[in-house]
Amino acid sequence: MPRAKKFGHQKRRLIRKKTSECVVSEKCDVSSSKKKIEKSKGYFDYEDNFSAESQSRFVIIDLNMLNDIFNNIAKCRYWDRSFCFDVAENKSSRRGLASSISAACKYCGSSHGSMTSNSVPAGYEVNL
Repeated sequence: MPRAKKFGHQKRRLIRKKTSECVVSEKCDVSSSKKKIEKSKGYFDYEDNFSAESQSRFVIIDLNMLNDIFNNIAKCRYWDRSFCFDVAENKSSRRGLASSISAACKYCGSSHGSMTSNSVPAGYEVNL
């Protein structure tokens, strides 16, 4: 025989109080419009966006974009030329998500390579 349906009984839901606490560094009287203005295009805080301590997460980067960045900001120390670098991945050195990339000068052939993740005892940090 099927169970009899009980009317008037509902599932109990947890209702939490919505409270807001002010942190010491924040002001409670700041309006939401002011917060939006500070986060808009015109307001840019370099320290918040590009600090070394906050760069602990992993992101996907297109090597062509990385190549453009190198060519726009770097010069070859031997030839004193810009727009001379090629950024490439060594596909045979892939270890899961970690890979080896190198930047090489087109004119003098000097290059520097590095792994895209730190090595840890269990492998590479990005793979953990």
